[in-house]
Amino acid sequence: MIKIESITIKEFRGIRNLTLNFKGKNFAICGPNGTGKSGVVDALEFVLTGNISRLSGEGRGEVSLKQHAPHVDKRNDPAKALVSATVIIPSLKKTYTVERSAKTPSMIKVTPSDQAATEIFATVQEHPEIVLSRRELIRYVLATPGKRNEEIQALLHLDQIEDVRAGLQKIANSMEKQLKPFETAATSATENLARALAISELSKEYILSTANAQRTILGLPFLADFTTTTSLKDGMSVPAQTKPQTIPKAQAVTDIRAAREILKEISGKLTESLVADVLADLNLLAADKAVVEGVTRQHFYTFGLNFIEAEVCPFCDNEWDVEALRTHVRSKLEHLKELSTKRKAVEKKLLPLITLLRKAETEINLLIRYAAMPKPAIEMRTAQEYVTRCNGSINLLEAFLPLADTIAILRELTDVPQTVEDAISRLEKEVAVLPDPSKQDAALEFLTIAQERLDVWRESRRKEETARAQAQLARRVSDIYASTSDKVLTGLYDDVQKDFAALYTAINHTDEKNFAAKLVPSMGKLGFDVDFYGRGFFPPGAYHSEGHQDGMGLCLYLALMRHIEGAHFTFAVLDDVLMSVDTGHRREVCVLLKKEFPNTQFITTTHDPIWMRHMKTEGLIGSQGAVQFRTWNVDSGPTQWDDRDVWTEINDYLAKNDVRSAAALLRHYLEYTSAELCHRLRCHVEFRGDAQYQLGELLPPATSRLRKLYATAKEAANSWNQKDLIAEISERDNDFSKLAQLSQVEQWQVNAAVHFNSWDNLTKNDFLPVAEAFRKLLAGFACPDCSEFFRVSPDRDTAETIRCECGKTNINLRKKT
Repeated sequence: MIKIESITIKEFRGIRNLTLNFKGKNFAICGPNGTGKSGVVDALEFVLTGNISRLSGEGRGEVSLKQHAPHVDKRNDPAKALVSATVIIPSLKKTYTVERSAKTPSMIKVTPSDQAATEIFATVQEHPEIVLSRRELIRYVLATPGKRNEEIQALLHLDQIEDVRAGLQKIANSMEKQLKPFETAATSATENLARALAISELSKEYILSTANAQRTILGLPFLADFTTTTSLKDGMSVPAQTKPQTIPKAQAVTDIRAAREILKEISGKLTESLVADVLADLNLLAADKAVVEGVTRQHFYTFGLNFIEAEVCPFCDNEWDVEALRTHVRSKLEHLKELSTKRKAVEKKLLPLITLLRKAETEINLLIRYAAMPKPAIEMRTAQEYVTRCNGSINLLEAFLPLADTIAILRELTDVPQTVEDAISRLEKEVAVLPDPSKQDAALEFLTIAQERLDVWRESRRKEETARAQAQLARRVSDIYASTSDKVLTGLYDDVQKDFAALYTAINHTDEKNFAAKLVPSMGKLGFDVDFYGRGFFPPGAYHSEGHQDGMGLCLYLALMRHIEGAHFTFAVLDDVLMSVDTGHRREVCVLLKKEFPNTQFITTTHDPIWMRHMKTEGLIGSQGAVQFRTWNVDSGPTQWDDRDVWTEINDYLAKNDVRSAAALLRHYLEYTSAELCHRLRCHVEFRGDAQYQLGELLPPATSRLRKLYATAKEAANSWNQKDLIAEISERDNDFSKLAQLSQVEQWQVNAAVHFNSWDNLTKNDFLPVAEAFRKLLAGFACPDCSEFFRVSPDRDTAETIRCECGKTNINLRKKT
């Protein structure tokens, strides 16, 4: 999709002004921790996506891109924080300049501007996964199945699948929960209708038999069938009552009895026992503070678990044993899962109590309607207050939290106020003194009330059936989507796991040539097990070393990216992701990246110079494809081991008569450069297990090695009878010998005056020629045309040539046989 030609960073993060030329090729940024490598990574991510992942997302608190992306001295002037990059778009065969400012991070300036480029940069912006840090890498490998599923689906841009799955499941759960009140209402309506009809079973035969008996009294036609539209009052006109009557006495008596029964059940021993059981469970849950903050804490612990890397806690920065800390956090997560299970169990126990309260609410509301019929109405205020209390209790019990409110409701649930009983008694007395209706009036009341309750029953059944159909449909859709997406994802992950296993085997072919892996999706989770030397499949963190886990993370990332982008996977930033890969597999990683992803530009950061040399040796990066940061400070940002900058800085120190600082800088630069020379020239250096070499152990062998190489080259030229070449090499050799003598490097061990331990004691005038001598000596190791240090080719086996990068220096070392 894109490749980066160069990047310029100004007043951004810890960088004041820096330009790096990648030339569209692989590039490495090396340097100790704290020298500014991550600032370059942030700048690359920012200019391409408008975001910095380490300044955004969960757990970042008050850290923000707009406030903290600019250099600290420009935090109040984000417009000064600029990142621009020269970008190659291979598909368009054109080069563009893109620029972003921290003041307006969402706006990208593309020059030249055209529709095709705008669309490509918009696509790049949607792919923050082009930057991989070790933090993200470990998430893929060591995350819980649910979290790994989120991370990998986000990387694959399949996170919407999980969002839809979760949404559908939530809808299904919600619809099933909403069905409960409709079921309760339908049950109450059924009981009320059966009570009005004075039948024990609500069947067509019983309804017709009872209704026709009353219709016969009124002289109404016989009902032959009972359908969904049948009216029990069909054909009935309201006859003149012999005595006006407002309350249907017979039905009221029945309903008063039913209300007393439900109140008796609420205050009864069985309900008290059920409440006591639920209260015991709730009190146990209430004693655990994690219940109230369960969801928040679970998210917090899960997120933090992914950031446990060093021997410190990512939450409090206190020192911990990493495995002990992970175990500690996982135990908290398990505890929260147990609490969630317990909560569901308690909510299930609450359902009968909620149903009981709904029935009480329905029955007493019937009595309140009766009480409103006479003129004046019968006083039922306390009964109305109890209905309101029941409704509020239902809402709180269904909400469950806060637990204190739920517990308080339950403690009062079986307490039915005497005032409610008194109100019912008042109604009962009024009903009792009502005259009994005539046979015709009784039949009229019977059919009228029966029809009213039949209408309520039909409506409640309709609502219940609608709610049930919706709940069943929602659950079916959720289940079908889950099974279908799992089937599709299984095929997708099957392809990825094969590629992943092949990539990992390429790195570890010497000891895990039969390696295999399993990526198994299921209901929002993604299981990830790997083979361990034929002993079975286990989670990556079970037996594999940290170095192997890092290798797995990288290979899984590469397999996923290859699946996502295919031929468009042309750019990636690997931010210190291979810090723990063991030395035995570093070369293989370099070979893998070069061989398997030849069209991908990798920008890699590392604090290990050995890694950078491996990259150069294996041809992953060219000789100019790296930069090494040496220091960083807040005023100037990162400084490089750059030949021009170092000598300028040394001269600046000497201009201030600061010989000590100039001497220290020269020593460090010579140590850095000497190590590179020894590597390039294949010098014989006395081995040190700690790899901590001093200048005197590196520069003299490099000097001696180049002189010996020139001697070998002259012998080779002589064997080929190349007289002109012998003269040219002799001239090079003589010039270099003079430089070595001038620097007195060959007297390093015997002449204290040239040893760096004595440089601090020199005056400015004494040190100037020393610095100049070493500057010229280093120039003698480099090609006069491209200024790049010579190297011996090949890097192993018999040396064949002395070469430079531009190719103008190409000196044969092989004699004619």
